[in-house]
Amino acid sequence: MSTQTLSMICRSFLVVLIPVLFLPSQSRAQETFTVHVGQTAMRFTPNMLTIAQGDTVDWVWYGSGYYPPSHSVTAGTPNNPTPSVFDSGVHHSPNTFSHTFTTPGNFPYFCQVHLSMMTGSITVVGPSPTPSGTPGTFGNISTRLRVETGDNVLIGGFIITGTQQKNVIVRAIGLSLTLPGPLADPILELHGPGAFATITNDNWRSDQEAAIMATTIPPSNDLESAIVASLPANSSAFTAIVRGVSDGTGIGVVEAYDLDPAADSKLANISTRGLVQTGDNVLIGGFIIVGQNSLRVIIRAIGPSLSVPGPLGDPTLELRTGDGSLLASNDNWRSDQETEIMATTIPPSNDLESAIVRDLPPGNYTAIVKGVNNATGVGLIEAYALN
Repeated sequence: MSTQTLSMICRSFLVVLIPVLFLPSQSRAQETFTVHVGQTAMRFTPNMLTIAQGDTVDWVWYGSGYYPPSHSVTAGTPNNPTPSVFDSGVHHSPNTFSHTFTTPGNFPYFCQVHLSMMTGSITVVGPSPTPSGTPGTFGNISTRLRVETGDNVLIGGFIITGTQQKNVIVRAIGLSLTLPGPLADPILELHGPGAFATITNDNWRSDQEAAIMATTIPPSNDLESAIVASLPANSSAFTAIVRGVSDGTGIGVVEAYDLDPAADSKLANISTRGLVQTGDNVLIGGFIIVGQNSLRVIIRAIGPSLSVPGPLGDPTLELRTGDGSLLASNDNWRSDQETEIMATTIPPSNDLESAIVRDLPPGNYTAIVKGVNNATGVGLIEAYALN
């Protein structure tokens, strides 16, 4: 791989990670959501929406022709209307009605013209109480993939949020994997933002041996690679690239471990891009949640929206526990949890891509990306910490 091509890959991968900077935080800005009125037959779209206290909903009328259909947005149900809560009155398009929800609760509504044919509901969630104990966070993030050559090497990225330097070990694992066809001799490169000097390792005992041993988690094979580094925080993005010596290929793993969980900084996400194949050569992301409280995460499987040759046309996503039990699966993110995914502010940009939102207690988890009907192509897996 040429230096110019490698530089382009690193820059493009760091761009992919930028959305994490806009994830909801404790000081959350108020948001506005849109519901389409009569755009698809006689219905509100979406007809169920979950928002936060203080958010606003805009209902936008659709319809055409000489006599476009009339609708209303009226609080309550056809049998028990409560127009004093909110009521748009009956209008035809073009029209927009807005309401800001200042109290938590469930607010059903309906159309006075079409009654039970056309109903919806808004669920308003109040501020979450501050949990006691140690907040959940990513303690380890990793991805497994068949490492190819050229643009199809294993490219992993992660972001460090907070203010203090974060001590990490990044590892490239190959021969110690108990799988057919492991990567025989991985090389690891760690790239960072701005003036960060790229760090490279081939065979972990050749450099930083004492520091790597001190972490207590050195690679178990001398041909595997590792880098120990103290990395800047403040939402800095880093890219770890794993490839084979002399363009060797095989199944490899890239991992980042938090060596200082007490620091005021954390691993915020893992994003990994590579060629998704079939069987053991699908894209597998893993993460460990540490602490005493649950961590809310969104996991995304990205394909068609990637601006690379040969993207994965229709990815599917599975989320499993450490023992392999299936927690959730998704093919096409709008088919399930659309409201929750939209609320994260980072839904996939293509309807064929997949996403899952969950509150996960401390433990080990695995996310698996495959192609529908065993299709192959370049895919991206991402796990973002939302709280």
